[in-house]
Amino acid sequence: MSRDLRGEHYLAMVDAHEHTDLTGQAATEAARRLEGFGHRTRFQGIVVTDERRLKRIMEREDPAVYPGTYITCVHDHSKALCERARRGRFEGLPDHGQCQPLACRSVALTSSNTEAWQSELDRIDRRLAARPPLPPLMQHRLASRRAEITAFLSRNTSSPETA
Repeated sequence: MSRDLRGEHYLAMVDAHEHTDLTGQAATEAARRLEGFGHRTRFQGIVVTDERRLKRIMEREDPAVYPGTYITCVHDHSKALCERARRGRFEGLPDHGQCQPLACRSVALTSSNTEAWQSELDRIDRRLAARPPLPPLMQHRLASRRAEITAFLSRNTSSPETA
């Protein structure tokens, strides 16, 4: 997610305290960063809604929390498994094309992230139950993927999916 598009997500997470519902290994760090970011973006009790001012604040004090469909990345270059972009305006940002969410310790989950994973499990279940049956290798890969996702959710959510 680009820096320009994250501003509205940050405002929602900070202003509506949506970060308090995060789960996963990096949830505490995400909540700490977003709470600090919220304190810096408020001015005399008013939340920053001016897009230009928010962009300036984010350039200066970016909390490095990147909301996404499947995960909320709490980027810490010392722990992240993704390769970071090295040049240009994306320097220091995670490369979400190289994201390994099932293994990374920089992951926090919102309820919508958990729902996205549950939808993925439902799609896998439908594919595994399809008739005629899938080839054995495809069945094995889908079953392995399902097991990885289920283990990931059980490690990172307070109410894991029951399989």
